[in-house]
Amino acid sequence: MISDSIDTTEGTTFGQLFRLIFVFFFLYLVGDAFYRWDGFKYYASFSEFLPAVALISILWSFLSLLTTIFVWMILRTFEGLFHHMKFKINSGQLLLCLGFFISLVIASWAIKNQIWPSIQSTLQIKIGILSGIAVVSPFLTWLFRNKAALWIETIYERITPLVWLFGGLVLLSIPVVGYFAWSNQTGKTVSNNYIGPAVTDTDRPNIILITFDALTARDMSVYGYAKETTPFISEWAKSASLFTRNEAASNYTASTTASLMTGKQVWTHRRYQLNGGKTIRSDIESLPLLLKEHGYYNMAFIANHIASVQELGMAESFTVAPPANEFISPASLYGFFHKHLHKLFGNKIQLYDWILQEDFILHKVSTDKYMKYPYDTEFPLERIFDVFISEVNSNTSWKPYFAWIHVYPPHFPYLAPEGYVGLFDSSQKYRTAKSQDNLVRPRFYVQEQQHEADIIRARYDEFIRYCDKEFQDFIKQLETRDFLRNTIVILSSDHGESFEHGFFTHGGPFLFEQETNIPLIIKEPGQTEGKVFNDVVSQIDTTATILDFAGIKIPSWIEGRSLLPLMRGEKLPSRPVFSMIFDKVPVENRITKGTVAVWDGDYKLIHLLDNNKSLLFNLKEDLGELNDLYEKEPEVSRRLLNLISENIDKANKRIINAK
Repeated sequence: MISDSIDTTEGTTFGQLFRLIFVFFFLYLVGDAFYRWDGFKYYASFSEFLPAVALISILWSFLSLLTTIFVWMILRTFEGLFHHMKFKINSGQLLLCLGFFISLVIASWAIKNQIWPSIQSTLQIKIGILSGIAVVSPFLTWLFRNKAALWIETIYERITPLVWLFGGLVLLSIPVVGYFAWSNQTGKTVSNNYIGPAVTDTDRPNIILITFDALTARDMSVYGYAKETTPFISEWAKSASLFTRNEAASNYTASTTASLMTGKQVWTHRRYQLNGGKTIRSDIESLPLLLKEHGYYNMAFIANHIASVQELGMAESFTVAPPANEFISPASLYGFFHKHLHKLFGNKIQLYDWILQEDFILHKVSTDKYMKYPYDTEFPLERIFDVFISEVNSNTSWKPYFAWIHVYPPHFPYLAPEGYVGLFDSSQKYRTAKSQDNLVRPRFYVQEQQHEADIIRARYDEFIRYCDKEFQDFIKQLETRDFLRNTIVILSSDHGESFEHGFFTHGGPFLFEQETNIPLIIKEPGQTEGKVFNDVVSQIDTTATILDFAGIKIPSWIEGRSLLPLMRGEKLPSRPVFSMIFDKVPVENRITKGTVAVWDGDYKLIHLLDNNKSLLFNLKEDLGELNDLYEKEPEVSRRLLNLISENIDKANKRIINAK
């Protein structure tokens, strides 16, 4: 029981303040942990979740300490100021005033969202409300000034068990994080004792696969886009094989890169979660393993950690695979944190960037302040290209080799370097990461915002122009060093990017062409004649084509087919092509939610499993997918819908049999 004789003139000690903030922080974290686990359980186990909890506990406790120091300094400064002015105000009363202020702000926000959600809050209204709260808080503090110490002491006594509980959690977290950070038992790093390939054949071609993250064919002038976004690629493709209807296996990096490295549909390899998902084992059924077994030295230069061979579980099949953080040049506080967290924990603890997730509070704090150069991309292409050239230059005996280069641009944020910004839209809008983030963060937008979508699309197109120039420089470097004499270069993407149909970026519930139609341009050594193919092909066909180029028999588990016969003048029989996204399906459970698209000839059907809704388009007549024919052409709709249903049933049987 608290004594009635507490001296109300005493202030709050640093230890008391830290206990209060520490518990407040961890109560927030507990709530977020339940929310985070609700999504995490769909693609990983609870034992994999615990290291993430341990890491966030340590980081969050450290931030609570920094916050305490900051608040303590403010309280002491104001306390000294008031004492100098002969006011008898202590830190406890100031803390009470701060508590009243925060409580009233939260109450105002709750009332606005629950009672008057439709009322538009102008800047003047917000300033007025904050000003009113700033006046009311000191008044309430003065009114209850003699009870401040009693209330605070009561709170301190009540939270003591929580301090011990959360403090114990932090102490237990230290050895857990230490084990995962420094042990070598994760199996996700490239082996330093690489065993050479079983077969060598230097006559086989080198193969360089370059994938641009979030590059849609719809915004490339080489594919007929009105803006001249790819002048060099357009010229380069005149003596290459260009596929106009290459469709991505999904609209998210984790799924598409897994399909690209296995030649399997998403419902087969089951790495279909937005946050990564099922790891592909490197010792069975993968493209790099087959290449390695047939004499290829494999290299991976991946700027997006989601696509890294470590995350895919294929690191052991690669001779060289530097971590993704090596290609980051942070242009923001967020980028700085992300780079170093990934460097320490990226390939060892899932959800290592919990503290930087877009729906976690620190993300908004760390992205508020961007560096003064608004056009700096955090993933400069020249860095990753230079690392590749340096590696090949210093290891000339590595032949033949397969190199997968996955660059981050033109992925969001669309921050082309100075000299490109304004090329396609001269307005000053959306020239910084923060302004772009404020627009696209809701992802969905209404028709009235299409003009804004067009402006930010121009920023994306300017970023593509930057990619085109860097690709030009890269090809010139390869030519100068005579690296292309026996080398096939394949240019493609993981998925596209959307600025239409009311949706920004990618990963949404619909699989419209802006997200699925991706480039595929193949340049063979010494090729002088260009060819254009309008057949509908799949991203997983690229996998089979690479094996065919390498002279490796395509195994039965590859679901794609080689495009090499088509390039040699043969006609391939038409067959359906699929794309899919499953963002709410546990990896060991049946597929019941998500979206699947199927192409067959000129027709495309998009089916949403969640609400059993379908859309049918004739892409030959309706390239923009504006005219839904589902009800008008029931026979076609039924046939394509049956294709989807039959394949989902087969996929679910495989999942059940695999248990």
